[in-house]
Amino acid sequence: MKNVSKLALFVAAGMMTAGAQAATIEIADGTSMAIEGEFAAEYISQDTVSSTSTKDENNDDLAGAAKFDVGAVRSFENFDAYVEATFEFDTLDDGSSLGSDGAVFGLEGDFGQIEAGDSDGVYEDLITDSLDFFEQADLDKAKRDPDGHSMLTYYSPSLGGLSFNLQAAIQDENDGEDKARDAEEAFQASAAYDFGAGALHIGYNDRGFNADSSDEVIGFAATFDLGGAAEVAIKHEMETEKGADTDFTGIGLAFDYGMGNIYGAYQNVSPDGGDDKSQYAVGIDTEIEDGFKLYAEMANFDGQDADDADSLLSVGLVYGF
Repeated sequence: MKNVSKLALFVAAGMMTAGAQAATIEIADGTSMAIEGEFAAEYISQDTVSSTSTKDENNDDLAGAAKFDVGAVRSFENFDAYVEATFEFDTLDDGSSLGSDGAVFGLEGDFGQIEAGDSDGVYEDLITDSLDFFEQADLDKAKRDPDGHSMLTYYSPSLGGLSFNLQAAIQDENDGEDKARDAEEAFQASAAYDFGAGALHIGYNDRGFNADSSDEVIGFAATFDLGGAAEVAIKHEMETEKGADTDFTGIGLAFDYGMGNIYGAYQNVSPDGGDDKSQYAVGIDTEIEDGFKLYAEMANFDGQDADDADSLLSVGLVYGF
């Protein structure tokens, strides 16, 4: 269930990511490099509640994005060393942009995996992503920050189906982001037990913004494989921010109908203050060729405050290579 350095690890194993034809080059004995990419184009129509801005509203043009992962692996006798960098190009209504989406360096062997750099949060990997079947129609999530900021991560090997992940992060005080949330050290941890027909997950994120802060997120998730044709996921997150609690409880289903997948999720968001939200999203995708799919999604986010997302319609295509 790890979502880390997939390209580099597939290079080390001489494999390719699902749906993408990664180009692998042998540089020297024990050293290889791979390049893979993904192009996506989409149309999104999103409504907000009593909106006072145009943020995220009705993208009337097809927006495109291309992402490239470049990785290299050096194999030693008892472990592999790897480095990976991601670059993204986006074209939107208001122009285009090109930038780096981060880089990581790591070691992997019988001891597990150690990684430094802009890694995904280990809480997000096992808890948030368990109910995220969607390209665009994502339901509300508990706070995930800090995420991808100078992470130092350890992923254990699986022992009898049990594995765990530990992660520390230091937020850059001059990174140009929200100065009110300049963090000190932050810590995340997660664990999974794979029992064959499914898996149980637990995660913790202390969010680490201030030494005296009580902000934290605790999450539980379970996934079940229904005979290979369907997967059910259940998630519950408990978020505490500035003394106020919010619960996120959801269930989702993905069904493989042969040419693609039909998927959907329902979630209740229950804050200490304010009304509960009842959210749902559904989608369908069709694989045209290996690595090339079309999708359509819709969602009702039950927005209640000004500028809250309320509903979404999206169609698009994704091509991996």
